[in-house]
Amino acid sequence: MSGLRVLVADDEPLARQMLTSLLRGDADIATIIECEDGAAAGTLVERTRPDILFLDVEMPEASGLDVARNLAADGPIVVFVTAFSHYAPEAFGVDASDYIVKPFSEQRFTEALQRAKRRVRERRLALGDAGPRREPPPTPAIALNHLTVRTGDRLIAILPADIVWIEAEDYYVRVHSSHGRHLVRMSLASLEARLDRARFVRVHRAAIVNADAVRQVRGGHTLRLVLSDGAEVVVSRARRSAVEATLAEHSRAGRTATGTDSDRRHLPIGNERGR
Repeated sequence: MSGLRVLVADDEPLARQMLTSLLRGDADIATIIECEDGAAAGTLVERTRPDILFLDVEMPEASGLDVARNLAADGPIVVFVTAFSHYAPEAFGVDASDYIVKPFSEQRFTEALQRAKRRVRERRLALGDAGPRREPPPTPAIALNHLTVRTGDRLIAILPADIVWIEAEDYYVRVHSSHGRHLVRMSLASLEARLDRARFVRVHRAAIVNADAVRQVRGGHTLRLVLSDGAEVVVSRARRSAVEATLAEHSRAGRTATGTDSDRRHLPIGNERGR
């Protein structure tokens, strides 16, 4: 049984890497899709129609259990992979094929994968379709509508327009927004893929800036961006040309929209000496 499509949803980059590495060793698997939150998982299930879904339980946006509860009757076979054993009754209540508790051995994973593959095979035979499904067109990264973050005992939605800048912190990102600073379990690269490239620009390896939030550009040997929250972010030498081009284009777009050169986004680039 070849041509299987598998979706892996886990907010921990190392956990996703481990799962995808194990899956690549199976000759029956043709496509592996990854995401890091429950909302993206639900959308990708609809768009890519995977055969098997490996789900973490505790994820941003929506839990793995929420994703499984919303699957159609002919949706993917679900395998939960989580560090928490106490969700097992709920997992099997949504007809999960298996429930793997981290850390686990390669043999335990192989057993769960083979069980899921048997269920896929049984379903295909029941439908009179033993062959692989037609591959859907490539799916672009899902645009970010909002980030859900916890502030005290409340959950709040951070809109892209609220974001001032973002910095990487190990396997997390710290989002500096008009609502404050928030640590989010997401890699900088995956967040960047979902942001509007016309507004957000990568200024160095570990930071992304919202062009709307740039209040001053300090030039000289090193380019620095002064942002609306008072932060001063350095632009790497390798990214300087791209950042200057993005800010210049953003400034032109702002003046076109307002019909005036006094728009706050009309910024001098590279002509002010740093402190």
